[in-house]
Amino acid sequence: MLNFLTKSPRWLVIGISATMFLVLAMFNLGSWFFLKRMERHLDAELAQRLTSVAHLSARLLESNDIPEFYVRGDELSIKVLAEPLLNKVQSEVGVQNIFLIDRGRRALASTGQLFAIGQEIFYLRDDSLLVARAWRGAVVTSPVHSLEGSLFKTAYAPVRNSLREVSMVVVIEANAAFFEIIDFFQRTIIVGGMISFVVLIIFGVMLSLAMGLFLRTEASLRRAERLASMGQMAATVAHEIRNPLGIIKSTADVLKSRFDNKDHPDELFEFIPSEVRRLNRLVSDFLSFARDRELKLEKGDLTHTVQKALAMLHREHPKNAETIQFDGKINNLVISHDADAMIQVFLNLLMNSLDATEGRGAIRVSLASTVERGNDMALLEVADDGPGLPASAEKVFEPFFTTKTRGSGLGLAVCKQIVEKHGGKIVAESEKGKGTVMRIYLPME
Repeated sequence: MLNFLTKSPRWLVIGISATMFLVLAMFNLGSWFFLKRMERHLDAELAQRLTSVAHLSARLLESNDIPEFYVRGDELSIKVLAEPLLNKVQSEVGVQNIFLIDRGRRALASTGQLFAIGQEIFYLRDDSLLVARAWRGAVVTSPVHSLEGSLFKTAYAPVRNSLREVSMVVVIEANAAFFEIIDFFQRTIIVGGMISFVVLIIFGVMLSLAMGLFLRTEASLRRAERLASMGQMAATVAHEIRNPLGIIKSTADVLKSRFDNKDHPDELFEFIPSEVRRLNRLVSDFLSFARDRELKLEKGDLTHTVQKALAMLHREHPKNAETIQFDGKINNLVISHDADAMIQVFLNLLMNSLDATEGRGAIRVSLASTVERGNDMALLEVADDGPGLPASAEKVFEPFFTTKTRGSGLGLAVCKQIVEKHGGKIVAESEKGKGTVMRIYLPME
């Protein structure tokens, strides 16, 4: 299963994202239902409390014969006698307001001088059905109301006279501001759920990118391990080959001095040294790539180093080197570099261009100073008008990649390794049938 997921990172990301989405959804839904259940529970508790207080207040008023004064039409006595009782109940149970109303929803008495006698309480029209039930003898509570930005809940209880007739209704109002907190948390859960969903999408994208980077890094590490093993093996083999090569070359030189006719030279005597030099170059490439040698960086003019490489090429390949055009007018490109290592890089690039043009095309070498990402850089270009690269520009720098029948495929890999150790970079540009340009950027002092 793990192997399948590592090979299919998309399904791994989908699985993790789906799991996290379900967890977040269940958490948000659970929190939502919990708050809803709490809201219903608190509403029921408040309603029960208000019902008890309303019933108690009605019995207290009845026991003090307050309804009898209403029968006689003595409203002032109702106010004088009822308000102390209502204030006492309010202080003991902690409700917000208590008042008495008649059938026209006019105030008869209230706590804290809230309403004047005979003042109609208009907002009770919203509970007209509940008030009607109270007049029929039931103790009822209203839903939570909002008035001028405040939440409150109301209870209505009938107050009966001696004939058991409902003479007035007592109204109990309690503050319900805590429902605002519950409503705030409910809105927070909704907004939090939306934010969590967006964050989850971003997380999924980032996880997908991280998984892709991880798999690419893992593949690179495995490839590097394989290359390291191959490099160690190649270094051992190459080291053992060099000694026989030296003997073969010396023997070929002795045979040439003894048997070659100077007046009529035999080309066969040049085959062995030529092939020995080619093999020696392959061995050098293997050793350079495998050993990962330390560079000796010294300040110097890059132009002189390039001229030295060109001179070496002229000595070894005088005919082919004639096709190379070098713009040597630029001087004072002072950089810290290992001259021997950079000569090896230049010779590799020039030999590749000579192979591409087969000695018939033109090869242009130029030096310049440039600015790359705000840094002063020395730019070396090697351009040819050969057939172009047979593969992508990046692939040609991979170790052991080659399209030649002769060669190790390590030349450009070694070049890239050396240039990057100098803190620079090498890039290739090519168009099929129109040639190739190799550019080397090196930091200047």
